[in-house]
Amino acid sequence: KSHPDVYDALVAGVPDERWGSRVAAVLELREGAPVLDLDAVQAHCRTRLAGYKIPRALVLTDRIQRSPSGKADYRWAKAVAAAAGTGM
Repeated sequence: KSHPDVYDALVAGVPDERWGSRVAAVLELREGAPVLDLDAVQAHCRTRLAGYKIPRALVLTDRIQRSPSGKADYRWAKAVAAAAGTGM
């Protein structure tokens, strides 16, 4: 979420044939921000995260779903990432 063009973000594990699962990022961009690609997100994350935490898949969405108290809905994020074809 520290990227200047990202308004909100969730990460979830999605199925992967080789490794069993991999990290997928579901992002909501700031209004008027340019569309990000996976390479740009990975480059930004590499400056802040360990290599195994870097997203291997990216899904852009209009709005991140959260509970009324603001808690992350990881089931929703995993379903969105899988439906976008980032899984097996």
